[in-house]
Amino acid sequence: MIRLSLLVLSIFSLVYGVYFLFFPFNFVSITAAEQINIAWLRNIGASITGLLFIGLLYIYINPKKSLKLLTIITITSIIQTSALIYSRLFNEFSAKKIFLIDLTIYSALIVTIYLVFITIKYKKIFN
Repeated sequence: MIRLSLLVLSIFSLVYGVYFLFFPFNFVSITAAEQINIAWLRNIGASITGLLFIGLLYIYINPKKSLKLLTIITITSIIQTSALIYSRLFNEFSAKKIFLIDLTIYSALIVTIYLVFITIKYKKIFN
């Protein structure tokens, strides 16, 4: 079940990452944000695709001896989610339709909490 959840998170990360990587103008448009953040959105999409999609897919395929990679992914997720929350609290987003920003933050928070949980509780699977 844990491995299957990693596959689901990996695919979710692929969809999310590819969206930001290849379609940042769409996100800017639906959130009514300024178009000055396109490079940052592409960069975030690339990191989500590279680290979360490929990293979690690798762990799904070969969970043994993947604890270090899972820990790196978890720490990165904590840092990224914390940065999103900080930016939201201090109104750093240019978006006028903030609902999707909030949805992104909630999604990131759920994924991060889950990654922390499995990294701690199920680390024997990944040793």
